[in-house]
Amino acid sequence: MYSVKLLKALVHGLVSGTTVAMAWGSSVVGADGAAAIAADTPAVLVVHSYHADLSWTASLTAGIDEGFAGSEVEVFHEYLDAKRYPQLEHGQAFLAYLNEKYADAGIDVLMVSDDPGLDLVLGQRSDGLADLPMVFLGINHVDPALLELPGVTGVFETHSVVETAVEALQQHQTNTLIVINDSSETGQAKLARLNEIYQRADVSAELVVLEDVDISQIEARFEDAAANWPVFLAGQLRQGSAEAPLVEFVDGVEALRSHIPNPIYSDFEKLLGHGIVGGKVLNGAHHAGQAVQLAQRILYGESVDDIEPIQVSENLWTFDAQELARFDIDLADLPLGSALINQELSFYQRYRGLVWITVAAFSASVLIIVLLIEVLRRRAVAEQILRDNEQRYRDLAESGADLFWEIDTQLRFSYLSGELPFLPLVEPTTLVSESLAETMGSVPEIDFDYEVFQSLVVTGKAIDEFIFRYRETENTVRIFKLSGRPMANRRGIFTGYRGILREMTAEYQLTETIAYQATYDSLTGLINRNEFDTRLKEAVVRSRKHSSQSVLCYLDLDQFKIVNDTAGHLVGDQLLAELAHLLQQSVRQADSLGRLGGDEFGLILEGCSVEAGSNICEALIQKIQNYRFKWQERQFNVGVSVGMVPILPSTRNPIELLSRADLACYKAKDLGRGRIYVADANDAELDLRQSQMARIANISQAIEENRFFLVQQPIQSLFAFNQRPHAEILLRLNDESGEIISPGQFIPVAERYGLISMIDRWVLETVVKNYDRLFGEPGTLVSVNLSGASLSDDRFIDFAQSLISQSHIDPYCICFEITETAAISHLDQAKRFIRSMKELGVRFALDDFGSGVSSFGYLRSLPVDYIKIDGGLVRNIVNERCDRTIVDLINQVSHMLGMRTIAEFVEDPETLKQLRLLEVDYAQGYAIGKPTKLEGMAPAQVSGAAVS
Repeated sequence: MYSVKLLKALVHGLVSGTTVAMAWGSSVVGADGAAAIAADTPAVLVVHSYHADLSWTASLTAGIDEGFAGSEVEVFHEYLDAKRYPQLEHGQAFLAYLNEKYADAGIDVLMVSDDPGLDLVLGQRSDGLADLPMVFLGINHVDPALLELPGVTGVFETHSVVETAVEALQQHQTNTLIVINDSSETGQAKLARLNEIYQRADVSAELVVLEDVDISQIEARFEDAAANWPVFLAGQLRQGSAEAPLVEFVDGVEALRSHIPNPIYSDFEKLLGHGIVGGKVLNGAHHAGQAVQLAQRILYGESVDDIEPIQVSENLWTFDAQELARFDIDLADLPLGSALINQELSFYQRYRGLVWITVAAFSASVLIIVLLIEVLRRRAVAEQILRDNEQRYRDLAESGADLFWEIDTQLRFSYLSGELPFLPLVEPTTLVSESLAETMGSVPEIDFDYEVFQSLVVTGKAIDEFIFRYRETENTVRIFKLSGRPMANRRGIFTGYRGILREMTAEYQLTETIAYQATYDSLTGLINRNEFDTRLKEAVVRSRKHSSQSVLCYLDLDQFKIVNDTAGHLVGDQLLAELAHLLQQSVRQADSLGRLGGDEFGLILEGCSVEAGSNICEALIQKIQNYRFKWQERQFNVGVSVGMVPILPSTRNPIELLSRADLACYKAKDLGRGRIYVADANDAELDLRQSQMARIANISQAIEENRFFLVQQPIQSLFAFNQRPHAEILLRLNDESGEIISPGQFIPVAERYGLISMIDRWVLETVVKNYDRLFGEPGTLVSVNLSGASLSDDRFIDFAQSLISQSHIDPYCICFEITETAAISHLDQAKRFIRSMKELGVRFALDDFGSGVSSFGYLRSLPVDYIKIDGGLVRNIVNERCDRTIVDLINQVSHMLGMRTIAEFVEDPETLKQLRLLEVDYAQGYAIGKPTKLEGMAPAQVSGAAVS
């Protein structure tokens, strides 16, 4: 840490006496020459840390001299030689030498390059040159103390390793980058910089790090690498083991180029021309030029304390043209402003003068000819422009419509162009001067409300959407839309309307289809859960408003699982569709029958007593019991259990009502299935069961009593280059008696009671605050499940952002898992949540893909990193060709979108083998590892504000 007192020190006076000759060097100007500078000539002293023959020092020297060229500034270069003599025993003598040599030279600005020289100068400043403004360059680390020193400014040396790595991945269209590094301190520092690529939200990358590569073992270390994976040379090769000497960078890159086919990249300028494709390199001369600009500002009279240091140096994209050609990289795809080396001159570049003379002579001849022709054809061109404009007007008018129309103030057609779909045999121009009412009234199949249209026209406002219908056949109706704008003459007087007529039958049908899909279950044709919940709320309101009674029934099929397990889900779906049709035929038209999920149905019997409802449900039970379903000479029969609750005027909460009907249905199953259980207001046994569920739902108390705990299940890469530790976090609950309760028992209850976000908060906070204790291996990727309720809760987004941002954990170590159903059900909220968290570096996985309403179209709008293929598909890929094909398709589409895939429920080695053949990236299941309890957790404290 530098101090203000050190700034008062100077490079002069530590050793007095005669000039000493040691390991440093100087420019050609001697001590006497330095003293002989004219008093009015500006002078700059440059102290280099390394010797003059070093390529880096030479480029800095050239850049400084070039920067001051053409001015009257005298520049002196001195060389500390800290590269060959790093102990700097000669440091103080060197300072004394500078002090004596330049004591009377009239130096105006002191420039110091690289860290050894800067440390020496700042550490020994005392008298003589103490008041000189200082400009530093070539400094590796941005030290806050250096930024605060008065009298000092400069340019920091920054390396663009991440930008070079990202460009290499994009040029070769891959997500995998091989990093060659050494175990030296410098090598590990550069690797730490490279790991920042994981924080880039716009890049999905995996780094394969090869440490201390023996130059004789290059081909063996690259045996499993794909030829299109680019190589980033961050460190040096070795001549043997990790303790062996390092190979010079140039020798190392030439050895790599002769043994591997992969493209090689680096941010080291010296390697250009020796086998690397290129990179964003720190150019010494350009870097020095930036420092010269700061020094010139000081020489022009600007205070050094008003000049902000440049913390990010301007690095230059530079590429080897021969290497670009080797790997078929188009010059047009290079970053803007890229420089090239080893580029052969084109014919134009060689003979540019001759080319320009020839072009000039030819152009003069052509110009004379063109001028002569232009005089003759100008009138013809003008006429053609008029014709083109007229045709363009017609094309534009007719391209967006079936008919272009104009009407006058009497609503009579004054212009028509296009086609009249409902009058195919009539030429539109024959209808000019005919009124709109006459035209529409002449076709009885047209439903056109002329009075409404006339009332719109009277207002003089734009007609945005006027819809009318045309019944083409008994079963075919076509929909049309009129749009128009008022017209006025030059004096602003209204003259009529101009507009278009367009058929929108397809759009209308699409809207109807979307509305149907949002309301009805695609398998059974019954209303879906959302629509059923809406109708239940309306039934509760009607009962309270009119003091009437209705009945809510919860139906759950008996023995349905046997059909799925023995015949498969496709057969089970067919049975569900047939039973839904049977149930729909058996209820009244005013009743609402819906599919709530799986083999569960809901029934609202409007204006019905419990007794009448029981009779209806008894008939339903009997019909289903008598129904026989046949499949491949096999016969299945299923039953149904019904839970029934009255909807009374006193009913307030539809959710609790449906929950009570659900519990009543479970009670009917407990009593032997195939029966009705009516839950009245005084059902003590059902109240007991509901209170037990409420105790499980008391999430807040369970957290306070530390009865939640976490387990982890490993997720393993199926290929050698992706061995980053990865695990999914799973939740368990101990009830008050100490018995472990699985998530399948308490998660649905928590969702039903709106407490699932509190669980999500507890899990995330526990993982983040205990990460170091829970996961011994640094960099472990931890997958945390999130519910749909949390995705749509803005408070949870703020909570997660604040928690991760304020913790010491690398956000790249967190992966949120959201189910496919939750993501699609809350699509807009999911995209907003994913975007905000990925800005921090958090990863995302789409869980249970393939289990619900899977659509590859959604994947393009969800920027997730991993696709978890549903275990119901994975567990059968060995024996079920259909499931294997679906898994393969999901895997291929995911890879095409740049996403990695994880197969769930991998239970045996045969399944693992099939997944590797399909090139699935990761696997999870008992064949990889069973869930194990995480020890050493400190319970997280979740505030009451978390409860939604």
